[in-house]
This record gives sequence, structure tokens and C-alpha cells, in this order.
Amino acid sequence: MHLENQGYEIFRPQVRKFAIKGGKQAPVLEPLFPRYLFIRLDEILSNWSRIRSTRGVSQLVRFAELPAVVPDQVLSTLRTQCSEDDIIDITGDDPFVFYPGDEIEITEGSFKGIRAMIKEQSGDDRVLLLLDLLGNTQELEMPIHQIKSTTLCDS
Repeated sequence: MHLENQGYEIFRPQVRKFAIKGGKQAPVLEPLFPRYLFIRLDEILSNWSRIRSTRGVSQLVRFAELPAVVPDQVLSTLRTQCSEDDIIDITGDDPFVFYPGDEIEITEGSFKGIRAMIKEQSGDDRVLLLLDLLGNTQELEMPIHQIKSTTLCDS
């Protein structure tokens, strides 16, 4: 906003997706590239110090002393994926965050720390899990806010 008020053309693509919020699935809007945005600059006329001193800007991505340049073709391809308000909507008609076969970890309750597999999602706020307990596969239904993806746990 502060850069736009100074007359700079910026591009900050965001993505709309489903996430768990308040224990339920809800559409959320997040930056496609967290903490980054693209700004159109004229190499000769731009005052770099004015950008660096703008509220909310921590630094420019640079190589040596020059700001990094993203080719126009890359940005135009990215823009074709966005709506007019620079949003890429990946929610579609499918609101589910977890799918059958997804591996998860239980984060709360007496099964905390145990890994399981999603059998199915039952509504917006509950899942049916498959747990391997004592050599047998057991089903367990629990609130969706009590699990997390193991792909997020391991990274």
C-alpha cells in the first residue's frame, strides 16, 4: 500500500485456498510468495533508497549491488493465473484439506504424537482415521483441528 501511494506499480499475488481455521475448514487468503512482492522499476530513474525506507519494506532482493530482475514473461504468465485483484483461487468446489490416504499426526488428546492415515473426512470439522494399534488397524473419528499433515511435520 505504501509503495503504491508513492506511485510504484506492484504485483503481490495471493492464493485463496482451504485451511483449518478455528477448528473448521475455511477459505483463507495467503500470499503466494510470503514476505515478497514484485515492483516495476526504471533502472535509471528509480530512487532505491526511497523504496528501502518505505514502511513495511525490509530489503530488496539483490545480486551484488543491483536489484534482482524478474523477466516480464515470467510475471505475465503468473498474472494470467490471477484474477483482477491478483488472487489465484485454488479452492474450487472441493473444500477438503485432507484426502483419503493422507498421512497425518495427531496433535492433541490421548493419541497425541501417533501417526495415522485419513480414511475419509466426515463434514467440515471431523475426520475418520486409520490407526495401526497393536498390529491391528483401528478406525478413530476425531476433530480435524487435532491433526496435522506429516508432510508439514517433517519439513
